[in-house]
Amino acid sequence: MKKLILSFALCLLFVLPASSHKFYTSMTQMEYNTSSKSVEIIMNVFWDDIEVALSKIQKKTIKAETPNFDTYLKSYLQQTFQLKNSNRQLKPFTFVGKEIKGETMSVYLEIPLPEGLNNTELTQAVLINDFNTQTNIVNIISGSAHKTLLFKEGDIKKKINL
Repeated sequence: MKKLILSFALCLLFVLPASSHKFYTSMTQMEYNTSSKSVEIIMNVFWDDIEVALSKIQKKTIKAETPNFDTYLKSYLQQTFQLKNSNRQLKPFTFVGKEIKGETMSVYLEIPLPEGLNNTELTQAVLINDFNTQTNIVNIISGSAHKTLLFKEGDIKKKINL
């Protein structure tokens, strides 16, 4: 059942045009790379929703082509997407880049995490304060362990136990 819901949400995320979308969902994949001992992250969001969020914060119109967009985006993500290790220490991410594909933006991040993903705490509040029906789905892969977490208003922090 989870796979069916996830597949449906993924199809909607990439099929419906952003200008008319009536749902607000992001899809994130987090995969633990045992060779580099880091978490590799791909976050897929509607780019026009990110523009709305950044414009509110900056109190001016921000577009994906705006100079310093990546700086604004990185700052926003530092506040809304956080991973704490098992000792509750915030693990900063490296902003690898972004890519716009149609109506969506893929954001690439990496977090060094030698201790692995188990018993970490993830905050995924991207766009939740900007759209009251926003949900964020996070798929986590670490070796043979797979987990899917759902984040929404009032429920933006989750423990990762694999």
